[in-house]
Amino acid sequence: MVMKEMQEAEHAVSPVVGVMLMLVVTIIIAAVVSSFSTSLTGEVETGSDAQVELVGISSGGGQPRTFEQIGVVFENAGGGTLDLRNLKFYMTGSTGCQGAFTLTYNDPVSLEYVEGSPYLKGSWRSRVTLTKNATGYRMQRFGSGLTIEELKNPIIEPGERFIIYSEFYMAPSWSPSAQLGFKVDRGDPDNPIDTWASGAIAIDGGSEYTLSDTKTGVVYSSGYLEPEHIF
Repeated sequence: MVMKEMQEAEHAVSPVVGVMLMLVVTIIIAAVVSSFSTSLTGEVETGSDAQVELVGISSGGGQPRTFEQIGVVFENAGGGTLDLRNLKFYMTGSTGCQGAFTLTYNDPVSLEYVEGSPYLKGSWRSRVTLTKNATGYRMQRFGSGLTIEELKNPIIEPGERFIIYSEFYMAPSWSPSAQLGFKVDRGDPDNPIDTWASGAIAIDGGSEYTLSDTKTGVVYSSGYLEPEHIF
């Protein structure tokens, strides 16, 4: 009789132990999966939530042989900060570079077009070249009265503007439309103006741009450069 009761007790306990073991295993698996998922999420790059708007095309007033911030100007219209070092500017419609080119923060402005450079050549009648503060930079803050330290700061706060430098602006005197010239040098110390990409963009509504994040591919702004964008 006692043996029978013990056997019945063992049979009663066994299912309970089994259920508890299954529960423990399930909890352990869930914890491992959760930890793995969290680690993956932590490694995912996310772009800025800044809202970027095209301001227009800075022409330096279109005056020949002046030195201004020339290029395509954008504004951080809100939503978060923007790091210029993470931006990529792509353009189609170029008369060189197989019709398209890409520029990043680290692509220097060509010394052939910068104020005070020994490589600066004679300007065309309607060409405007760059201020010496643009040397070594492709993207900078935009505006008058900025100090060198402010220009070098790559973090753009909401409400601030920045520029993608072009090497020169040419008014529509010798061509049907205004143009922006872009030139990217190789950075060769023996030949600082050795070019690997160059071309001119017609500002006639046919040249398309895309401004995106180099790490995530998030597109901040895209569209076409129109004559009414020139200021």
